[in-house]
Amino acid sequence: MSREHATPSKYKQRISYTIGEAGHDMAYNMMANLFIIYATTSLFAGLKNANQLIALLTSSIVVIRLCEIFFDPLIAGFIDNRKTTRFGKFRPWAWGATILHSLLLIVLYSGFLRFLDKNYALLAATVIVFYALIDLIYTVKDTSFAGMVPALSVDSKERGIITSYARIGAALGGGDIVPLFMIPAVVFFTYLMTGQHQQGIQGWFWLGLILAIYCMITMTISMMNVRENTSIIRESRKRANIKDIFKSIFQNDQLMWVSLTYLIFAIGNVTSKPSIFYVYNYVLARPTWYWVVGAASAFCGIFSVPFYPILCKWISRKRVYLLAISGMLLAELLFIFSGKNLVLVVIATVLFFLPQQLIALVTMMIAIDSIEYEQLKHGIRNEAVTVSVHGSLDKIAGSLSSGIVGFIVIAANMSNANKATDLSTQNIQTFHLLAFVVPAILMVISLIIFLWKVKLTEEKHAQIVDTLSEKLTRPKVVPERGNN
Repeated sequence: MSREHATPSKYKQRISYTIGEAGHDMAYNMMANLFIIYATTSLFAGLKNANQLIALLTSSIVVIRLCEIFFDPLIAGFIDNRKTTRFGKFRPWAWGATILHSLLLIVLYSGFLRFLDKNYALLAATVIVFYALIDLIYTVKDTSFAGMVPALSVDSKERGIITSYARIGAALGGGDIVPLFMIPAVVFFTYLMTGQHQQGIQGWFWLGLILAIYCMITMTISMMNVRENTSIIRESRKRANIKDIFKSIFQNDQLMWVSLTYLIFAIGNVTSKPSIFYVYNYVLARPTWYWVVGAASAFCGIFSVPFYPILCKWISRKRVYLLAISGMLLAELLFIFSGKNLVLVVIATVLFFLPQQLIALVTMMIAIDSIEYEQLKHGIRNEAVTVSVHGSLDKIAGSLSSGIVGFIVIAANMSNANKATDLSTQNIQTFHLLAFVVPAILMVISLIIFLWKVKLTEEKHAQIVDTLSEKLTRPKVVPERGNN
């Protein structure tokens, strides 16, 4: 059977990649979010050095994530340099790393660390080394799976549709859905194992086992039903050394400008997003209404993503970004001037989460399209390396989040407040300034850079692809040797 006949339909490929993304994001959620809850409520509970272990774990995670920023391009470059097999370049890495990562997650949730509680030094070292190992395997998995998007198609619109589908899978498979059943499931399995209605290690193990198996199954289904593009544009790349890997990032001006755009936005976003809790808790004095944030995050993410391909049919990506940032700025203003009006705060919350996926999609699509831009301009093509940059920006912003929000809480005197009435008008003004005014300014700067410096439109990318195809398929003229 020819490769053409074996290629799945676009619809089948989109759905299959989305299924893989659901399990992929679930794996990240198990490692980055659920494990912290598991460790603090069950795994380390009752241990003599519980507080020290929790502090060690959280600080280690921050350090590991920051180190990843430098190692991600190297891992991506290693994968990019591998020869394409009959299964593709990225599929074997994505599937193999998923299986290994899922098995390590099962071990992580097994509670084996409690057997080392008699030796604190050994336990501490095991926590750091094991988490670093599982994080490394996840990076291989994430880099290869994300790197498949430019490998599945060289068409900018199709890439946008695939990524839009994947965002829905991420929302359904990860942080937005798991909290709905996490605690009831843990309590249920703990009761089955021990007869006690509580969150026990046994319950966490069975939840971790089921979710890890889910990750393996979804990625297997995905990898069985997607095929990497085999065009001459993808096949005509040279092996890159370490210098070439970083060179392909820093000399790609469009990748750099769109990355700076997204990084400035992301810092503003991670400043405001956690701060919304303090609006409900201290400004409104209605902490029970914080459920609105979770609902808005989940439903806005799920319902805004499908509109991205539709919007891009009618308006350019540049205008989508302008529209999305305008929505974010309106949300920031509403938070500042809503006072104690619950209705306005709820509207601001919805407006805050509604455009976020659009901003991420626009910047990610331009970053992916810059692969062909760099290939035409400098003859370098590194798919996984280029895609990894966007993930690194999220890691940078995420690493800064806790420190920024901690500074805001201290500056607004919220660390010493037990209730809303403990805060003065000056405290609230300071909070609004740091939590919403400064992020709004960052978003405006992000928009200015985007409109001024990002020039890689959908039309320009299509022209680049056509030029590359013509250039690479043009027969080479071999000069005739003269007769001596």
